[in-house]
Amino acid sequence: MRRALGLLGLAAVAVAAVLALRPRHPLPETLALEDTIADLGTRVGPATIVAQAAGAPVRTAVIEPAKDHLAGGGPRRAVVAPPPSRLRFRVAVPDGGALRFGIGVEPPADGERRPDTTAVEFTVRVDGRGVFTRALDPVARKGDRGWFDARVDLAAVAGREADVELATTARGPAAGTPGWSHVRLVRTLRVARQPAAPERPNVLVLVVDTLRADRVGVYGATPSPTPELDRFAATGLVFEHALAQSSWTMPSVASLMTGLHPRSHGVWGGAHDADASGGTRDGFLPDALTTLAEHAARAGITTIGVSANPLVSRGTNLAQGFETFVEYGMERRFGRGERRHDWAPARAVYDTFLDWLDEHRDLRFLAYLQTMEPHDPYAPPSPPPAPPGLRPAIARGDVYELANERNFRGGPPLDDAEIAWLRTLYDAEVRAWDAALPRLLDGLADAGVAGSTVVVVTADHGEAFQEHGTLRHGVDLYDETVRVPLVVAGPGVPAGRRRDQAEGIDLLPTVARLLGVPVPAAAPGRDLLAPPAPRPGVTELSPDHAAARTPEAKVVRRGATLEVYDLLRDPGERRNLGPTPPPPLAAALAALADAPPPPAADGRDPALAEKLRALGYVP
Repeated sequence: MRRALGLLGLAAVAVAAVLALRPRHPLPETLALEDTIADLGTRVGPATIVAQAAGAPVRTAVIEPAKDHLAGGGPRRAVVAPPPSRLRFRVAVPDGGALRFGIGVEPPADGERRPDTTAVEFTVRVDGRGVFTRALDPVARKGDRGWFDARVDLAAVAGREADVELATTARGPAAGTPGWSHVRLVRTLRVARQPAAPERPNVLVLVVDTLRADRVGVYGATPSPTPELDRFAATGLVFEHALAQSSWTMPSVASLMTGLHPRSHGVWGGAHDADASGGTRDGFLPDALTTLAEHAARAGITTIGVSANPLVSRGTNLAQGFETFVEYGMERRFGRGERRHDWAPARAVYDTFLDWLDEHRDLRFLAYLQTMEPHDPYAPPSPPPAPPGLRPAIARGDVYELANERNFRGGPPLDDAEIAWLRTLYDAEVRAWDAALPRLLDGLADAGVAGSTVVVVTADHGEAFQEHGTLRHGVDLYDETVRVPLVVAGPGVPAGRRRDQAEGIDLLPTVARLLGVPVPAAAPGRDLLAPPAPRPGVTELSPDHAAARTPEAKVVRRGATLEVYDLLRDPGERRNLGPTPPPPLAAALAALADAPPPPAADGRDPALAEKLRALGYVP
């Protein structure tokens, strides 16, 4: 296709995955949605264990059927069931009911393997009738190493109670440790797709990774590195004060997706919780939460996401609810002492979406696109020549190791010339992103949907250049890392500027209103297209590190320490007026304690620790 050729040769792009995911035929006439009726894995106990092996009881644990995480073999929490074992559950099966589960066998360690092991056979019976069977032998067959997800239709017993039995057997010593993962009774609903119509707008959410507000022309950057965004913003609504829910990607994007504060969605993504498998307890969006994409799909709106950030992916479950989700990978290059990370450029993200739109312009859609410019390394397509005398890493915009040394190990600060050069490269990256924006906007016009699509442009966080001693982001909560641009433009959106403060949690109710879908009653955000309702916003890095802000003042809390700033007289947050914050800000911080806790995470991203290191969040 006309844009597919533009993807060739991009080293950072997972081309095979993109080609596999790009639709080449019409989507089904209806959207298939699944509700979890019962998580059977949580019911395992004396009442459900019918038989278990002597000396090897049924238990819950994390097992890893294969080391190749990209092939689907990574660790999952599972019901470990050494053969022979039988589990039986009495369930009320609804219309459209089905059983979903995964099976896998963790092979023994090399030194523990025996020559006489045999395959493990997994069997599912419903009221005594076999409905599923598969044998796995990861020792003898390489293709059996991994998780294998399955779905069993329960239409034959719909509308009544039935016994569901899970059994494992082996004819000799088992070829490893077998487990059942994510065992759920689900109900499938089918919803008619909404056709495109001028009176029912589409919504396109464009998240520019690492774009701080003050490097955008409409927010005061001179000379402006964003002339294209400035022109587009003039047609819509500019929010002068927009606050990201955190200063790095995972918690911030999870708030965009769910409309919840980080402490309520639980996606802190902290490497401090990394286990031996490399996954973390708080790096996975819980299945129990409902995302913006899921709200849209329930109304028959077709959804697509395209992400150049490896943290916004299926692995972290931040893709939950999108019918189509294309992930671009990252490539790490090592050589000559150089450590670089190449991200798919914005034009590739836009072209992937526009190829999809070519085939589905007749459907009403919600799209989420996340680009990586200007995330480090600051490597614009045509960088200016570096000044003489700079360290090689600084000269090429590779601040990864220096930032880790500075942020995590108390290393020396960069000098003024080095900071100035990094800012120059960062601005060049911003210009490169901006130059690609017309490609997307023109593509909407070419598809005939520009007049019926509301576009939201924002960022997940900003970037620090030692204003408060740190580099990059994800370390503190000053405005350089949490104040982001927010522009909303399209049909029904009046042009102008708003001074009342917006937050990441406001995206869900705002987009829900545009799409005409119900907003959860407990959603803490507000519809930004409703009349202004000024209130403090909050942003968090951890339960003990949070900030509250209005356009006039800000308080930052680190444990028991409070910093207070007058943003009107001190927008750079240089003079701490603490320790007594203005009452509205103190109340906003105190209210966080009443936010609902998150549900338990249902899984983990086994590659998360590697991704966090690659993105520079941990040393």
